[in-house]
Amino acid sequence: MKRLYTFGRMKQLLNAKAENIKSNSFVKGFSIDSRTLKEGDLFFCIKGKKTDGHIFIQNALDRGASGIVANQSSIPVEITNKKFQKFLVSNPNKSFGKLASDFRKKFKGKVIAITGSNGKTTTKEILKNLCSFIDPLTSYTHGNFNNDIGVPITLLNSNLEAKWWIIEIGTNNFGEIQYLSRIVKPTAGIITSVGESHLEFLKSTEGVAKEKSGLFAGIKPGKNIVMPDSILHKEFFENEASKYGLKITKTIPILGELFLGKTKFKLFDKDFETTITSPLILQNLVMALAILYLEGVPVYKLIAATSLMELKLKGRFNQIIMKDWILVDDTYNANPSSFKGVLQDLKKMYPNSRKIAVCGSMAELGDLSNYGHFEVGKNMIQNGVDYFLGLGGKEIDEYIKGWKIEGGNSDSAMRFSDLKKLVVIFKSILKKGDVVLVKGSRSSHMEDFIDWMC
Repeated sequence: MKRLYTFGRMKQLLNAKAENIKSNSFVKGFSIDSRTLKEGDLFFCIKGKKTDGHIFIQNALDRGASGIVANQSSIPVEITNKKFQKFLVSNPNKSFGKLASDFRKKFKGKVIAITGSNGKTTTKEILKNLCSFIDPLTSYTHGNFNNDIGVPITLLNSNLEAKWWIIEIGTNNFGEIQYLSRIVKPTAGIITSVGESHLEFLKSTEGVAKEKSGLFAGIKPGKNIVMPDSILHKEFFENEASKYGLKITKTIPILGELFLGKTKFKLFDKDFETTITSPLILQNLVMALAILYLEGVPVYKLIAATSLMELKLKGRFNQIIMKDWILVDDTYNANPSSFKGVLQDLKKMYPNSRKIAVCGSMAELGDLSNYGHFEVGKNMIQNGVDYFLGLGGKEIDEYIKGWKIEGGNSDSAMRFSDLKKLVVIFKSILKKGDVVLVKGSRSSHMEDFIDWMC
């Protein structure tokens, strides 16, 4: 951002009331965290779920902030009469989005945005790897910076000299994806899936589909959208895309052939090779390759980038080879549709292996929580799971109800409230050659089990 914005320009951009500013001086950078603020940064007083940046104005000034963006009524009384550079706005969060939106306009390359109930982070990581092979300056979403604060941070930290920006967009309430898409202004997009995610707010898969279609709002007519042909509410997406004048390409499942630890498959009438072995993640790769192909990347570059890609995703179908068994770490998050996909993958990949599911509960399912857990319990039996060890409260009982209804052995499904006791029982039933799936929502902390094992 260096020398891109003067304080005078910032006042105009944010439509702010300014106090004590030097209009011709430059904004060196920005910060929303007083702990990491660099001298000369402009401090945005962002309000989050747990804290409010206005509380830390004095901290920011002590660390050398050049000024603040704040709501006048939220500035602590003890510093209201102090003289420092201020931009006074009604909503600093929205002002932060305005800055990111303006910065995005300066980028002349291509921006691919990804959203979906499941697989968006995996697809983002795949695209990051592919595009970085083509252009090492590629910028992308780090970690889980995919919300109304994380996306602007990602944009403002992106390289204007790059050819590609890869931006992940998430949500947990209506309107967030549309709002973020209008900031990101993608030149192309991917919708990975529609599933039972954030039902506490979005209520149904129809609500999820409506929210995901918000991605179209920021994309100019004539641009490309890729999604799987099997996506729920496909006709709805087709109708919505038509309203925006967007072109939809639907990918179909690719049947890869596993050979010497690599998957060989055919796409665009050419032979590809990848280290990805999960059928589910392979479909995410296909969507990523399809959007890059539509955006003009030559097939020979896609073949080379795919063959050299090493995809290691902590907590996302990460297969850890133990001494004589396999631990599948899928602890990043969970909802019924992602559970189903992973269970189907394990059945295909390890048809002759004994399978153990070590699972926590699924969050944010609202009124459908009991039903969602019940259905997953049934799905475990349908996909050949031999043992179920659940950690948590009443939701675990719903898994077990589904397990039993589908014909599962009552003695093979157990609920634990204590991780140490679960580990003891797990070790007593573990055998050579077992495949162990560990999964649950973030709030269930199933990564703690992984730490015990590793």
